[in-house]
Amino acid sequence: MSSYPQLDLTYFNVRARAECARMIMEFGGIPYNDIEMSFASFGEAKKSGKLPFGQLPVMKIGGENGRLIAQSGTINRYLASLVKTPGFVPTDPVEKAYCDMIHEAAEELFMIMPCVNIYKGEKFQEEKEKYFKETLPTRLQNLAKLLSNNWWFCGSTVTYADFDVYVFFDLARLVEPSVFKDFPTIPQWMSRVENLPGVKEYLARRPQPVEIGVNPHMEPRA
Repeated sequence: MSSYPQLDLTYFNVRARAECARMIMEFGGIPYNDIEMSFASFGEAKKSGKLPFGQLPVMKIGGENGRLIAQSGTINRYLASLVKTPGFVPTDPVEKAYCDMIHEAAEELFMIMPCVNIYKGEKFQEEKEKYFKETLPTRLQNLAKLLSNNWWFCGSTVTYADFDVYVFFDLARLVEPSVFKDFPTIPQWMSRVENLPGVKEYLARRPQPVEIGVNPHMEPRA
């Protein structure tokens, strides 16, 4: 019998708001059900009032009669609390707040998600230029400074904040492969994330965004 509650994660077939949650569960060896919702079904669920804030992702905790949790950051923090690796969620209140600061800073980079998954043609070009000229530069510089020469963002131990930053930086790299050329510690850190147990296997099998900016969709791995 599993020591974890039944976890049902529902999201679209895109690489965006549920990615950090999946990485946390894969790293922690936490079993979960990954439920894909179509945009048509989402419209119906939203209209029916079944979604707490009319958004995805949502996570049902505890099976059929369990609690339905929305908001991706809340889901990330809950799942991080289940991971048994010491330090994945700092126990010291100040260090915990610092870790959450990194997580929240990453969330300010969210506009890369529609660039990868939704925008096409002229709209894609406009939003891409805005993102890489206005949204990302200062935030990237700040995060690179905080990482410095540390192994992880919070020091010597990987935390859930590393996973959230990784999600946004990984998407940025898909759109602009040379984005980190002036920040060599960032690709090195990303490589460390990519080689974590559980995460490495997950990243190798997850669907890949293709035709970004033209006809964006997800393609299963061969």
